[in-house]
Amino acid sequence: MALTLVPKTGQVLFTTFNALYQGAYQAVEKFYEDYATTMPSNSETQLYHWIAQLPGMREWIGPRQMNNAVLRGYSLTNVVYEDSIALDKFKVKNDQWGAFGPSVTAFGDAVGKWPDQRMAAVVDAGHKTLCVDGQNFFDTDHPVSMSDASRGTFSNMGDGAAYDLRIDPVGAFNLARSAMASFVGDAGQPLGLLADTIMVHPALERYATQVATSEFIPQTFNATGVSGATVVAAAASSNPFKGRVKVIVNPFLTNVAAYVYCSNRPIKPFVWQLREAPVFQALVDPTLPNMFERREFVYGAEAQGAGGYSLPFLCIRLSNGLASAATLATEQSSTVGGS
Repeated sequence: MALTLVPKTGQVLFTTFNALYQGAYQAVEKFYEDYATTMPSNSETQLYHWIAQLPGMREWIGPRQMNNAVLRGYSLTNVVYEDSIALDKFKVKNDQWGAFGPSVTAFGDAVGKWPDQRMAAVVDAGHKTLCVDGQNFFDTDHPVSMSDASRGTFSNMGDGAAYDLRIDPVGAFNLARSAMASFVGDAGQPLGLLADTIMVHPALERYATQVATSEFIPQTFNATGVSGATVVAAAASSNPFKGRVKVIVNPFLTNVAAYVYCSNRPIKPFVWQLREAPVFQALVDPTLPNMFERREFVYGAEAQGAGGYSLPFLCIRLSNGLASAATLATEQSSTVGGS
């Protein structure tokens, strides 16, 4: 018997599809939660006052010594997002609900990936987007002190062969970790930062995995010390980072680069500002205009949020000098073909 379209039927359909949507939405793996601090937002634009340095305890001799914390304004404006699908009412009348289940599930999955897609774009653009100190988030000359230029600068950009995961994965990570450990605060005190995570584009997964899981580090040397001479394997040394580094393979990144960062600090290197989490909505009443004009049940999700940056000394970018994953694939293909 054909289905009679009454308001109750629309509500049953909504309940069924909402369950499918919620199941898929909740099942999505969240990458951004490891490298971004989620901050609530109660207005269109949120202003942040990042402290210029991380406070530290000192021996109390005489009167207290004030840190005179410098606050720098940094604002993020929320952006409104939506995604929608429509179902033909005649297909519903013909009892073809089952045909739409996978579509609604895919819809929930897509909406669930929204924060990761936005945050990956923020990470990708870090080398050309200003942060709290007026420099690009990934830059070679961040001021150590935002109030005293004489304190010098620091870099959270690792570039060149020494920082190339493809050449020496463990060595490149060690350089970045050592650089981060040497960062100091406004008063010259060590910040005590030890990188514990490396996040990479999928094209660099095998190199990052070597850092985290390899038992030994292969050693090679040039037989004669002359460029182009035969490379000979030497005794391997143990990998000091085995089991101590977490690897995040982020499929939403577009830049072929690696990001070494601290994930265990109260503030993470990036910010996910959430004004309104995705809400599943539906126009399922058969008496509504969308049914009369377009014969459609309409489902959608809407949300508000934005991604941004916190403190640049919490993350170091390792650039491999490659424009895209396709470039790396071509390079690797040529190497295999020529071997």
